[in-house]
Amino acid sequence: MNKISINFKENQDSWISTTGYRTLLILTSLLEKERSIDELVEILKNNKITNKSVSKDTVRLTINTLKTAGCSISRPTKANGYKYVIEKHPFCLNISSRDLKVLLKVHESFCKELSWKEVVSLNNVLLKVISLTENKQLINIAKNSIPFSDINLNILYQLDNPSIYGKKVKIKYSSPKFGKEDLDIIPQKIYYENEKLYLQCYSYKYKNIAVLNISRILEIKNINISEEFKFNDFYEVIYEIFSEAMIAFEPDNNEEIIYKDNNKIRIKAKVLNEFCFIQKIFLFGNNFKIISPDFFREKLIDKIKQIKKEYEK
Repeated sequence: MNKISINFKENQDSWISTTGYRTLLILTSLLEKERSIDELVEILKNNKITNKSVSKDTVRLTINTLKTAGCSISRPTKANGYKYVIEKHPFCLNISSRDLKVLLKVHESFCKELSWKEVVSLNNVLLKVISLTENKQLINIAKNSIPFSDINLNILYQLDNPSIYGKKVKIKYSSPKFGKEDLDIIPQKIYYENEKLYLQCYSYKYKNIAVLNISRILEIKNINISEEFKFNDFYEVIYEIFSEAMIAFEPDNNEEIIYKDNNKIRIKAKVLNEFCFIQKIFLFGNNFKIISPDFFREKLIDKIKQIKKEYEK
């Protein structure tokens, strides 16, 4: 078996088998995609370790070696474009369903401490590891279990581009109330909360600040880059309180009572600090109702579900 010496460091040589290296190179090339014999010859010629004594017979011999090792490789035919195709191979990562469950638990714990961009990167690492199993069932479980699995990443990356902030953008949105609709918005920022990603933006439909669940954004239809738009950094919420919550209620400076009778009080609030406002709403217990906007009602429901999920653990 031929061997060559590669100098990795000064005064330190490492001997490798050219036959073994060539076999691994052809294996990885075929795992990337199907290849013709001419393409495989070219790959070997362009590699500084395998570029000597390369021929079609060399490739055929290496293919037979891979078959002997347990690979199922289809013969080049007119039907497959005269290319070698790996149909299956024994070089898979062995992970059980129980192992995957543990990995997903660890992944979930890490994600709670990371930014959304780091979560996306960690998702990619996990999926690459699971893909090595070539187990479609485990791969699908992993894809459906990681954060943002319901988000179109191409849309997310477009929304994360600072150049579109302050610009008018038309999107297709899947509203829980109105179904699929086109919305004109001005994106402001993305934030990560309750294992979900939200886009804070100005909504022309509501003529106010809105917070959209990014998983419901189906398409970015166009972006007006010719003009920059300004808008106020707040939104309005109309809510009602009743029963015990009415006792000694006093509106804050950013709130206005717009209706009141013996059974309920309706309030319009200008939300400047969303966290503080949600904490106040929760103090009413089950004695409140969000009238509008829809996005805030949906967000509050998501938050309550998340709290319930934590208690169930």
